[in-house]
Amino acid sequence: MGVLMRSYHRLWLAGLFVASISGTSLAGPQAPNSADVPIAKGGAGSCTADFVVSDSSGKGIYDAKIAIQIKYGFMGLHKLDLTVGTNYEGKARIEGLPEQIKGLAEFKVRHGEQSKTVSYDPLDNCHPRHEVNLGGK
Repeated sequence: MGVLMRSYHRLWLAGLFVASISGTSLAGPQAPNSADVPIAKGGAGSCTADFVVSDSSGKGIYDAKIAIQIKYGFMGLHKLDLTVGTNYEGKARIEGLPEQIKGLAEFKVRHGEQSKTVSYDPLDNCHPRHEVNLGGK
């Protein structure tokens, strides 16, 4: 039984070595243009915001930046500063936004020279979905 276990162990190590050389994991290869939606996690509450950023033709914009700064908590002493970039479909998500904020907050969506702002009011909608058209090239 000891010889069988050593053989199995060597075979497993050889498979791991081959997988590491080939650039794939044992879980399998991942497509370079994965549809995974980038997520920024704020850890300040249960609210979320979903985005789809597109150009004038309706095509998703890759790596558009979505940023927000929020003051929340007692007397607004806590500050949350998040930025996330979109995937090749123009999608991104922000999680962990606070349910109550101090003052006003806006998402700033930008790509290149173009930008737009979208307001964030968790008392009005704690899980907004925004479609932002930057109307550019």
